[in-house]
Amino acid sequence: MTGKEVSSRASVTVPPVSSRANVYHLAEGSQRSDMTRTKIVCTIGPASSSASILRAMMRAGMTAARLNLSHGTYTEHRALLKTIRSVARALGLHVPVIADLQGPKIRLGTLPEEGVELKAGKRYVFSTATDTYEGKEIPVTYKQLHRDVKAGHRFLIDDGLIELKVSGVSGRHIHATVINGGLITSHKGMNFPNSRLSIGAMTDKDRQDVRFAVGAGADWIALSFVKSEQDVKDLRRLINAAGKKGQILPRIVVKIEKHEAIAAFDRILTAADGVMIARGDLGVEIPAEEVPVRQKALIEKCRLAGKPVIVATQMLDSMIRNPRPTRAEVSDVANAVFDHTSAVMLSGESASGKHPVAAVKMMASIVEEAEASPYDDVALIEYAPKDPIAAVAHSIQLASVQGSIDGVLASVELAPWSETVHRSHPEIPLFIGCPDERRARQVALRWGSVPFVIKNAREETFAKRAVGQLKKARLVKIKTRLALVLGGRHGESFDVITV
Repeated sequence: MTGKEVSSRASVTVPPVSSRANVYHLAEGSQRSDMTRTKIVCTIGPASSSASILRAMMRAGMTAARLNLSHGTYTEHRALLKTIRSVARALGLHVPVIADLQGPKIRLGTLPEEGVELKAGKRYVFSTATDTYEGKEIPVTYKQLHRDVKAGHRFLIDDGLIELKVSGVSGRHIHATVINGGLITSHKGMNFPNSRLSIGAMTDKDRQDVRFAVGAGADWIALSFVKSEQDVKDLRRLINAAGKKGQILPRIVVKIEKHEAIAAFDRILTAADGVMIARGDLGVEIPAEEVPVRQKALIEKCRLAGKPVIVATQMLDSMIRNPRPTRAEVSDVANAVFDHTSAVMLSGESASGKHPVAAVKMMASIVEEAEASPYDDVALIEYAPKDPIAAVAHSIQLASVQGSIDGVLASVELAPWSETVHRSHPEIPLFIGCPDERRARQVALRWGSVPFVIKNAREETFAKRAVGQLKKARLVKIKTRLALVLGGRHGESFDVITV
């Protein structure tokens, strides 16, 4: 290997950006079938729980698994996690598992089997004092709701299909007039876009689920219905208490689906390790037409902060039933890539749909096509960032566009910040050495990352050992040029080495 130091402050001549060429320079026969830099998260359920289907999904491009703790037993989740680990290990992949907490979803209580018809213009009474409908008061599960809503507040039922306006509150009774009517049935979800609810972000079930997820070895835990940074701190405290001495603990993904979370996003982002834009509830909490703009803004903040972000909900929803998606769904996935998301997610499509493998293949094809275009490129800006980590990231982007490097080689042991150097989205892979499989799986959620395990990394021997491993795994070949990032805690330069 040969090497030369490149200053992150150096001036780089940038040629015109063209569509992607073979930026990976991977040797033929590499075990990695997934060549997209944008990761694909798949929710695992009855349609995808077998080893054979999981294997096919991973080969098709699945790079992370989501377990929805709203459903299933701990025995089922533990067995599923074991199967995911086994299949991924056999394929030579590091597939992170995200345990998604149910959260305190406010719902209607028990209604008659035939439901209750709410007619537009009529007034109804909702009650926090009862659990079952007996002909007059409609029960609500959140028992403090009467304290949080006021006259004039709107609320929605069944993902926004039914809309009402509060006309008054008397005791534990909430009087409301129907704006858009329809049939309501037991346990339908409720949203309150105008109200500041005092309900916490975790229920007793969620706390028990956190203890299970930590003990079972989940890599990430997704926190639902976040409203403030304190919610994240509370979860972090619970994770720390549940972990054993020396255990690498799960990282936290916050789900942005409440209007309060939008207002407090900067503080929430600082407290969290990653973000999921859960557009289902978010599209009910805020006007639906605002969601695309919010999505772009939130993704950009995550990118600049160097934290992974997942775009979720109904991305290929029609593939739950049909073998092909709608054109609008294809555009939705592509636009998330153009927005610079770290990952896109399948929910019912992979958990309970008829075509889980086809859905992954389709999503991977859309992502690959979007990444091959110039529209996913992060704009090149000639500047010298004051933050040394941002300076390294910017310099790597420039060197990549110039064609000076084919990849980045880094170590989280020697430079813990190095997993964030792809925040400028250079169109080259980030080969990042990790001390164990758990850390490798956590890093694998990041855009463009190709983690590998290398224990006891030392600065004087890391490059030689790492390149040897990558060549053996057929991830790099002769004449591949790698930016070696070993700048310590706040390095401001990198070396270019040639394999």
